[in-house]
Formats: sequence, structure tokens, C-alpha cells
Amino acid sequence: MEGIDGSGKSTVIEELRRLLPIYATKEPSDGPIGRLIKSWALRRGTSDPYTDALLFAADRLEHYQREIAPALGEGRVVVTERYVESSVAYQGAAGVDIKFIELINSRVPTPDVTVLLDIEPEKAVARIEARGGDAEKYERLEFLRAVRSIYLRRAAERGYVVLDAEEPPATIARRIAELIGARSSRA
Repeated sequence: MEGIDGSGKSTVIEELRRLLPIYATKEPSDGPIGRLIKSWALRRGTSDPYTDALLFAADRLEHYQREIAPALGEGRVVVTERYVESSVAYQGAAGVDIKFIELINSRVPTPDVTVLLDIEPEKAVARIEARGGDAEKYERLEFLRAVRSIYLRRAAERGYVVLDAEEPPATIARRIAELIGARSSRA
């Protein structure tokens, strides 16, 4: 599940957990590299977007090996909040060459389905402000506009499912559950 900050990814995944026995996870992960990203890189600890891209790719590979692959091996449906497309959109918007991002993430498999929760950046920023707390370095309006643009372009090019993030979370979760059900019945 992809989308700009404030698009409701966490909320929709919680609703989805009520509907299906999914294995839900997120990035940055709770592993050692993910904790470094959350405590340092997202709090303006690094200003080099290539360093950020490498950190996110390292966390993703470790997360995949430690958590996602074993769950898939057990036959579980895994839903992850953020994956490779987040790096493409966010680090791409920060100026990192997308081919470089794809290369450093090439050790993790492509998801079966990518869902993009789409929302106007102004509305996402209002949601972020409403939840309070310290803003992360990526939670700025102009930056989120650039991120959204990349997400939408990639979704159109790659056929990702794009859902309106302003719909009620339960409605979005039902649509995703239907996608998962249709995919499972074809497998």
C-alpha cells in the first residue's frame, strides 16, 4: 500500500485487518535499520537523498528477509505499508535517479498488487497537522506535491490500483479485500 504522508495508509490497513486475516507490516521497519531511519534520517538527520535511498533499500531488504518472506512462506497474505514505490516517489522527488533507486531495491520481489491511496497534498497536510507531533522532513506541501506526481505517473505506467483516499477507510478496505479475494481465487 502506497501513498503520500497523510493519505490514510495505516488507518486503511487497520480496517483491512478486520476483514481479512492478513499479515500487516510497514516500512521503515522495526528492525535495526528501520529504527535508525525513524530516529535519525526522518528527523532531518541526513540531507543527502542518496544516503536516504540507500538506508531505505537496506531496511527493505532486511525487512523482506526477516519478516515478509517467512510470512509468505507460511502462505499468508502480506500487506505492507510502503515498499519500493515509496522510495521511488520520495527519493525521486528529492532528486535521486529512479534507475539508481530501482537498482538498489532489485533484491526484493515486486509485489503482486500495488495500491496507491491518492489524496490532494493540501488535504494530506491538514490531516498530518491534525494528528499533531513533530513533522518529518518529507511532510511539506511542495515536496508532497512532487511525490504525488511521481506516484500517479508510475501508477499510470505500471497499472497500479489507485483509490481515492478521501473515501471512508472502511470503504477503501472493502475494495482492497475484494482485490485480494479476486487475486486469491485466480491463484
